[in-house]
Amino acid sequence: MSTDVVLANDTEVVSKIGRNLYLNAEKADVHFIFQSGDERVPAQKNILSSGSDVFDTMFYGSMKDDGDIEIVDATAEAFKEFLRFFYFNKVDVSMEHVAGVMYLSRKYNVAEGQRLCVNLLAANITDQTVISTLSLAISHEESQLQKSCKSFIAYRTDEIFKSEDFLVSDRRVLEHIVKMDYLACTEQALFEACMSWVRATSHEDNLTRDIVQTHLGRLFYEIRFGAMTLEEFGKLLPVYSELFSPNEYSELLRVFSGQERKPKIFQTKRRLPTWMYNVLITECNRGFTDSGRLRFGACSLESETVARFSSNTRLFLKYFNVAPLFDRNSFPVKNTENVNVAVIANSTEITQFICTLKHSNRYYVALPSPIYITPENIYEIRLNFHYQRFQMAKLFCCRDKVKMQNNIVIVFQPCSLTSPIATLGIDLIEGIN
Repeated sequence: MSTDVVLANDTEVVSKIGRNLYLNAEKADVHFIFQSGDERVPAQKNILSSGSDVFDTMFYGSMKDDGDIEIVDATAEAFKEFLRFFYFNKVDVSMEHVAGVMYLSRKYNVAEGQRLCVNLLAANITDQTVISTLSLAISHEESQLQKSCKSFIAYRTDEIFKSEDFLVSDRRVLEHIVKMDYLACTEQALFEACMSWVRATSHEDNLTRDIVQTHLGRLFYEIRFGAMTLEEFGKLLPVYSELFSPNEYSELLRVFSGQERKPKIFQTKRRLPTWMYNVLITECNRGFTDSGRLRFGACSLESETVARFSSNTRLFLKYFNVAPLFDRNSFPVKNTENVNVAVIANSTEITQFICTLKHSNRYYVALPSPIYITPENIYEIRLNFHYQRFQMAKLFCCRDKVKMQNNIVIVFQPCSLTSPIATLGIDLIEGIN
């Protein structure tokens, strides 16, 4: 019998034992009770102690616990999901209980539980979840998950500031955001978002200096008023003039006039929009075979073309390139003006703009801002050439599935075969894969 067969059989035996013992009250020698008082969760001490040094000390150390063990910091449902790590080879955690399971995994030192929860949270970062996920990442000191959340916020800043979760977030989350160097919003927008947060936290509509200082404290000085222009700052004064002291006014006026280059109160360093300065993670090239060799072909170019695609993971689409264009006489087309571009997700238009395709720039088309791509949607890039003089596009023979680094897979639908779009420029949200 081969080693692989023996391992497979052993794994099946272990799985069967786990399924038999999980939540089996008859074979349990310890029960966990909860504040709700209506459920006792059964378990086996030797199994829990083998997977957690904390449980081992609890059950067999000098200060061992006997009888029922009360759990005051988790629900019974979350605890039962957590216990699955001790009984099953493959464990799924629900988004409903991931926060509780993550807390319990950290408390009882179950590394696999922590890892799975972090990956699940990172893979489900959205406009609606990023604030709560960042809060969890801060609480559990998960630096990579924090980085993933802040990368997402840097791209989707305006949308995040409009969310209800932002208004009810704790101060630690706000501190992480206002200290970021990359945000896709103006400094005035960040200031207004902070004021909205203070109103929601203080339950006061009319903000005074005392109220703002009470809730923001030093975070007020993380807002980079010195990076604004005098005109931008002036637009804030009709509503917020009393938030600043005479000394603060004086320093800002010296900054705006160029007399103060090293201010002591407010920062002058401008935040940068992430998509302009981040390094591109990868490029989805439809023309490369898996062996890395180029394949060439040609097709008739319609006045309107569609490239329809989907992704297996969340990422940001930053730009695309069109394949080399040729006129009826097979001469390269140097510039193609007034090309209408529309990007659509599930029949809903996300962006629409006019561009010029330039031969000298690899027919590069930068999107006005990055588009958030999720696995749940199918996306279209529509190009309308308005019946211009060329009819042929030299295309790479396009693959319907492109596999890239970081386990990214882009799938193109059959209608995309006649589209001249050759590459997609994408950024992967850090930490998700």
